[in-house]
Amino acid sequence: MNRSVSIETDKTTHYICISNRGSGVPTIFLHGFTGSHHSWDEVVKRFKRSAITLDLPGHGKSTFNNLDTDYSIEDWCEDFNEILNSLDINQIDLCGYSMGGRLAISFAAKYPDKINKLILESVSYGIEDKKNRRERFQEDLKLAHFIEKDLPRFVQKWENSPLFLKQKDRSSYGFLSQQKDRLSHNPKQLSKALKSFSQGNMDSYKESFEKFQFPITVINGSEDIKYAEKGKILSAINQNVKRFVIDLAGHNTHL
Repeated sequence: MNRSVSIETDKTTHYICISNRGSGVPTIFLHGFTGSHHSWDEVVKRFKRSAITLDLPGHGKSTFNNLDTDYSIEDWCEDFNEILNSLDINQIDLCGYSMGGRLAISFAAKYPDKINKLILESVSYGIEDKKNRRERFQEDLKLAHFIEKDLPRFVQKWENSPLFLKQKDRSSYGFLSQQKDRLSHNPKQLSKALKSFSQGNMDSYKESFEKFQFPITVINGSEDIKYAEKGKILSAINQNVKRFVIDLAGHNTHL
């Protein structure tokens, strides 16, 4: 049985898709920046267990209730926990890609008892150096302004990032579906998402990650050199990590 719900918290409204395919711990999938719940459609089709996908705030049908109100990753963790409680879900397998993976790590650090397994695709635990974090945030503020000014041009620039080389050639349908998603976002909402969830606006979760006691899967593409190195670090600092490298894949391995 498939159904969708909207759950409103004090600061956000979340659009959630639920696919019930048996009992047990559900897997919740968190997309990356400019994605949506549709980013996981082909994965969920192949999935044999209960799965939940959602639009993260500022993406798709999920919105920040007030664009002028400050919102942080910490706020999202509290909202996500409220959503789980509303759905009467006590434990999850949490799968996050890129930005969604950073949110997954931050949620696991704040609510470790809710995590059965953590699955991280192309993820880092954050930027350790505070100066580098400030510089990254300033870069993302410029990108946020670009999004509001000209979303189509931003999407074109984003898709030409080294992270996404060869995507179109290897998965034309997936790439075009992803592009349609990106162009459908509300520019002001997406801009706020970037400012709220920027790596420059996120603490380093290295110490928390080192202490995680649950099973962790780390996934990297063989051609995503930057994040493959980050994946090696994750597997080195926590003995509960199992790491998989996908050949002939870049940043977005599930595409």
